[in-house]
Amino acid sequence: MSLFIETIRIIDGKAFNIDLHNQRLNSTRLHFFGKIDEINIDNIIDPSPYKELTKCRIIYNKEIVSIEYIPYQVRPVSSLRLVKDNTIEYSWKTTNRETINRLFASRQKYDDILIVKNDLITDTSICNVAFSDGNRWETPESPLLKGIQRECLLKQSTIHEARISTDDISKYKHISLFNAMIGFGEIILPITSINCLLYTSDAA
Repeated sequence: MSLFIETIRIIDGKAFNIDLHNQRLNSTRLHFFGKIDEINIDNIIDPSPYKELTKCRIIYNKEIVSIEYIPYQVRPVSSLRLVKDNTIEYSWKTTNRETINRLFASRQKYDDILIVKNDLITDTSICNVAFSDGNRWETPESPLLKGIQRECLLKQSTIHEARISTDDISKYKHISLFNAMIGFGEIILPITSINCLLYTSDAA
C-alpha cells in the first residue's frame, strides 16, 4: 500500500486549513486502517519558525511516518495541454503519482497538463482548477482529488461545482489553478492558454 500525504501551507508562522487537513488525514486512516485514535496535526507540527512560504509535508499510514518543512516557490504556469486518460485514479492523496507523472511527461512544450477523464475536465498535475465566464467561477464536479483549498472555496461559495466537458471550455474566459500551497487567484490564465487538441495516453 502506498503512503499518504498531507501538504500544509505555512507563512508568517501560521499553518492554514488545519481543520480540513485533520479531517482528510483521519478519514483516510479510518478508511484504510479501521477505527483508530485520531491524530491532531496541531499537536505534531510547529509552524512558528517559518516566516516565508513553507510546505509542511506529512507522510503517514496508520501512524505518522515523517514531517518535513520545505521552502516553497510557485512553479510558473502559462500554458496547459489537454491529456486524456480514462483509467486514472487519484481519489486519495498518496505518494504514488506514477500515472500523473507519466501524463505530465507528455506535456511537450506546455508548462502543465489538464487531465481529461471520460470527456470531463478534472485537474492539472498538481492543482484543482476553476473556470470563469466573467461572472461565476465553476470547478469540475468530479476532480481526481478533492483538494483542501477546493473544499474551502466551495464552503465560502467562491467557486461552484459544475459538470465541465472538453466541449464546454470555449464558453469560459479564464482558468484558475490552485491547491493547498497556491492560493485562489495566484494563477489565473486566459482560456486560450489551453491547447485543446486532445492528447490520448496509451492507457486511456
